[in-house]
Amino acid sequence: MVFGFFNGVQTTKESANNALVVLGQLYPSNTPAGKPITYELFYNDTQGFSDFVETFEQRLQEQNGLLAGRFELFFSAAKGEGGWWDALIEAIPALGNLLKSLFDTFLAKLMQVLTSQFGNPSLAEVSARHQAQINHWASLNQKMLFLAHSQGNLFVNQAYTHAVGKTGNEYVRVVHVAPASPSLSGRHSLADKDIVINGLRLTGTVAPNTDVIQPYVDRPPGLNGARDLIGHGLLEIYLNPAVPTSGRIRNDVMTALRELDAAPRRPMPPYPDFVYRDWQGGLAPAAVYAPHEASHKLEKVVEKDTAGVLWKFSEYRGWSKSGLLPYSGVRQASTHYLGEGMNGYVECAYGVPLEGFADSSPSIECTYQKVPIQMHMVEIQLGTPAELVALGDVPDGTVVHLNEMTYSGAFVNYSVSYVNTSVLKPFIEFQSGFLSRWSSQLEDKHVWREPFWAKAGALLNHEALLAHSEAFRMHEEAEYERSQQHALLRWEYEQRRMTCESPSQE
Repeated sequence: MVFGFFNGVQTTKESANNALVVLGQLYPSNTPAGKPITYELFYNDTQGFSDFVETFEQRLQEQNGLLAGRFELFFSAAKGEGGWWDALIEAIPALGNLLKSLFDTFLAKLMQVLTSQFGNPSLAEVSARHQAQINHWASLNQKMLFLAHSQGNLFVNQAYTHAVGKTGNEYVRVVHVAPASPSLSGRHSLADKDIVINGLRLTGTVAPNTDVIQPYVDRPPGLNGARDLIGHGLLEIYLNPAVPTSGRIRNDVMTALRELDAAPRRPMPPYPDFVYRDWQGGLAPAAVYAPHEASHKLEKVVEKDTAGVLWKFSEYRGWSKSGLLPYSGVRQASTHYLGEGMNGYVECAYGVPLEGFADSSPSIECTYQKVPIQMHMVEIQLGTPAELVALGDVPDGTVVHLNEMTYSGAFVNYSVSYVNTSVLKPFIEFQSGFLSRWSSQLEDKHVWREPFWAKAGALLNHEALLAHSEAFRMHEEAEYERSQQHALLRWEYEQRRMTCESPSQE
């Protein structure tokens, strides 16, 4: 259970907390059924009317000190009690005008402070804070007892309505002390010599008096060691053990505690699971680099065959070479390697034997000019020639005769497998020689070994990548902090839930 205290006007945060401590000392730390009570301040920081009290005292002292400190005379005269006031006016004629002046000033100030709450942003903020506190305790299934003093009763009525909407009216009780509001949400205590509330009574309806208290001169100091001329203070008057109001308030508090104990306990549901908030910043932008630099960069492979090559399309195998045409005469075929540092090519002459020669087999001779040995140094993976790709979908069995094949999308692996371990530098190996038609192997004639180097281009969108990475990091940190806070709240919730009684079988 939570015991909420709503302070009155002209109360500092320190004074309000001191009053809360006194309430915790006056009333039990457990309900009659043994359930723990948490005391909490529902602070109201609105200003009061102490400036009027100071003015009132000054005006009374001006009458030769005859009426200093006699606030009750003012309100008694205003209500027409006794003929002594007429005698005073006859002796001191200036008092006639003083009464009307003070009365009008007091009522104007009192109405401004205690009743003009609508449309006031500061008062709306106070109510919003109170509702947030109620939401917290309602989420923990806590029963609530509110004790309000003076103007705090205006706020407690709003708080009561909000709390009932969150928990149900059987779980909320209110004890009103010196209520400045005509509407009540629970039992109340009001002293007959409370000048503030009596002033409100002159302007409209307020709650009836419940207790007759001693005159000022007969009242001992209150719980804070101070005396209150206007009979309105919480610690000076209403909770003062020497004043009848304290017993009534205690009885109201204990009655409310017993009623709340009797209200059925509601099982607390499991604490909701943590829900991760998905990252809304999208994917990281693709890295954009300046062109890579390399001493030997293969960009394009072009194969030429003056006699043409047949390619056949199969649904299962795709495009594949179907073989060369029968030899007839001499024809030329060449493969060109284009790119920075390469610029080599291969040319092969195909021919038939001359008349008179015994060997009837055709001969093939190729001349290599600065062409990389691709099995060792640079891996070249050729796909389908661009000329065939341009055809699109074709029926199975289609045959195409190409005189030129361009591999514009050739993939080149620039990693160098040959390393001269003596100097630990990579090399690319080139070779020229004679290609035997029987073995299709190079016969070493000329070999070039050239140093190879490659360097990645600079990252051009570094700032964009860094910004995305930082934003994602901050999102993850925020979610981690939120999960830690959720875990703490969940642990606190479970500790409270374990103390709850099991729900009734009824």
